[in-house]
Amino acid sequence: MELLPALAGLVVGLLGGLAVPRIVAWCPEPRHDPSENPDEFPDHVPFAELARRPRLALRSGTAGALVGGILGLAIGDGWALLWLLAVVGPCLALAVIDYVTWYLPKRLVWTSYGVVAVLEVVAAVALDEPLLLVLALGGMVALVLYYGLLWFISPRMMAFGDVRLAGLIGLALGPLGVMTLLVSVLAAAVLSVLAYVPMKLRGNAIRREGVRGPLKDNLPYGPFLLLGALVAVVVGRVLAVS
Repeated sequence: MELLPALAGLVVGLLGGLAVPRIVAWCPEPRHDPSENPDEFPDHVPFAELARRPRLALRSGTAGALVGGILGLAIGDGWALLWLLAVVGPCLALAVIDYVTWYLPKRLVWTSYGVVAVLEVVAAVALDEPLLLVLALGGMVALVLYYGLLWFISPRMMAFGDVRLAGLIGLALGPLGVMTLLVSVLAAAVLSVLAYVPMKLRGNAIRREGVRGPLKDNLPYGPFLLLGALVAVVVGRVLAVS
């Protein structure tokens, strides 16, 4: 069992989680889109107000420690642990923001792209493995195309912010293999379905006007994309050792 990477992941994840309020406050407020129906989205909570919520740092720190520890156990001392741990804090902040406001700040998403890309270049140079960058780019393109197609078919089912986030996930998971990418897509879909009823009861699902059928309610999908990515890393590790 990879205890040292798990311990390192726990510490880094804890620090990243504790930084979530600062990261949330750093994000600029979204501009109003006149084409959107306000009734199909939750009342906007300013990011500065969200960052000041009681126990946000405690909860995100706990979640970060858990995520970091899981990543350390799953990946061990592999180079992928470097860039995945680096974005634990930003990804937790994205999950919090999207869950509350249904918005994924572009500044935070693009910054995370840069962090992951730089660390993957460092790993490729250190390992003398240019294929790592090819896999990362391929993963990004694959998930952008897949979720981009869903967005193109139904913009109300899949927001473009989710497509940007999917590209980040593909960039980070690409070097871990095609199976990891596929599991992340499947896990995100399954988790969103399982969470529908409890989120509906909590008031986190909003009915869309004039729509019938299974897509009549909106849910924030970003948290499920991120959780699906975590599940995919763990499943990939299990498959690798079995």
